[in-house]
Amino acid sequence: MKKIFILLLVNIILLLYPAVAVRAEQPVLKQGMSGDDVLKLQSNLLKAGYFNGSLDGNFGSITQSAVLNFQADNRLAADGIAGPETLQVLQSLVSINTNTSQGGGNSAPGVLKQGMSGDNVLKLQTKLQAAGYYNGGIDGSFGPATRNAVINFQADCGIVIDGIAGPDTIQALQTFNPSVASVSRGAVGDRKAQAIVSLAKQFLGVPYVWAGSSPGGFDCSGFTSYVFSQFGIYLPHAADGQFNMGVARKQPGLGDLVFFSTYEPGPSHVGIYLGNDQFIHASSGGGGVCITSLSSSYYSARYLGARCVIN
Repeated sequence: MKKIFILLLVNIILLLYPAVAVRAEQPVLKQGMSGDDVLKLQSNLLKAGYFNGSLDGNFGSITQSAVLNFQADNRLAADGIAGPETLQVLQSLVSINTNTSQGGGNSAPGVLKQGMSGDNVLKLQTKLQAAGYYNGGIDGSFGPATRNAVINFQADCGIVIDGIAGPDTIQALQTFNPSVASVSRGAVGDRKAQAIVSLAKQFLGVPYVWAGSSPGGFDCSGFTSYVFSQFGIYLPHAADGQFNMGVARKQPGLGDLVFFSTYEPGPSHVGIYLGNDQFIHASSGGGGVCITSLSSSYYSARYLGARCVIN
């Protein structure tokens, strides 16, 4: 009896050991590392729509930024380090996306977002093109152009602007009437400016990080360049560089960049005008992304002007 019990115990240990070993050997990947594990991380980040660099197995600043963006979007601790939890969530997301893209043409659309591909994305692109929002290739790959089209459509239809084609967005596309929408577009003004402002507000409370340019932490120009890049508008990561972009405005309009001379002469701080005498910006004094009155004593005394960079 004792011998049977020992054999049974050994078998249980042998069954559990691989799982324990895998868990113990789960890598922690961070900037400066390299190798096959980093290469796999980059590949999964690419499949999930977060990585646009070279698949070289070197954990550099581009890989770190991709990890930070992924962590922020998935409510993980945004530290730029791919630990066990980040790797597990990423692997699960890639698996879900792969299964969805291979699900066949008759499957329900579900939730479609950047990094996914397949027949359902193809149908989404076709619908967006017919509605006048998408002018890219109908290739079944959900990339930045498809995301921008979804954002613009959501802005026009009063849907939460997140660039993700969920049930509400897909249902609105099914019943979309371009002739009615053309009237509403004129009534609500520039849809891209509204979409930019709506997206910018989603980052309220993100901490201020010097030279930061991702949802894990922003400085002022990193914040504006990140928000506008989501709409295909690329700005330099410097307030004085952004001051040379676009067209000068006598009075700021919705979605315009507003500039200030703060810690040094010339444009050294930038934000996005929200209307109603308010702008949103990444403030070192405020500790992060916040909304401030343009008429506040500090900023009104340092205001340099506004520029429109929206096409």
